Amino acid sequence: MNNQIGTVGIVIPMYNARNTVLRAVQSVLDQTWTDWRIYLINDKSTDDSLAFVQEHCRDPRITILSNEVNLGAAETRNVGLKAAPEEFIAFLDSDDEWEKDKLMLQVQALAAGDDLVISHYGYKSRTKAYDVTYGKPYLMKENFVKKQFRICFSSVCYRRPARQIFFQKKGHEDFLFLYELFDQYKQARVIDRNLVIYYELGDSLSRNKNKAAKWHLDLLRFIYKNNPLKVYYYYLWYMVNGVLFTLKHR
Repeated sequence: MNNQIGTVGIVIPMYNARNTVLRAVQSVLDQTWTDWRIYLINDKSTDDSLAFVQEHCRDPRITILSNEVNLGAAETRNVGLKAAPEEFIAFLDSDDEWEKDKLMLQVQALAAGDDLVISHYGYKSRTKAYDVTYGKPYLMKENFVKKQFRICFSSVCYRRPARQIFFQKKGHEDFLFLYELFDQYKQARVIDRNLVIYYELGDSLSRNKNKAAKWHLDLLRFIYKNNPLKVYYYYLWYMVNGVLFTLKHR
């Protein structure tokens, strides 16, 4: 295994993100690990986000791409993955931000032999703020599927596997993408520090609990096509852990 870490490719999809994208980009510029390249992909924004980042994001390590049509978050991340030649990939949503040691700590874990690295994170909305933590150094595939820890996608950093993984356009495509990573790597290293601030802006589809529950059930049916017992076993865990999470952070 090659544990020499080079440049980290950072995929940032953007849609009508004029008010938040510079905060996200600045949090990368402030990183103590400086060997990175951003792939900032404009998903046919209807505001002036594209012109705004073209004017303000002049660092030569930033590559700005623009979709000719609106593709949605999943396909837009795929555009970034296909553009990025780097072996190591991190994701950052245009409305989130990283703490300054985020990449350094994750790169150290990758150099030590881990393949998939996530972290604790802070959640902020207009009405709430709390930390989301996990009590163990590794999140195993089984516990990931049970949703024992809600992974913030902006915390994900990984070594590209031999079999390339891309996003599929489904509800909860982030979960499916992570499932495929866990299927290959079996576990994720959890950095026990808040390395990301996840902002809930109030209009996220994932906040619609009924829609999210249906998406998740459909996704489990897709993953475990011929095993309805597994589908409903993991769906029950999803519901139970959802209730426990809500009670903890109400």
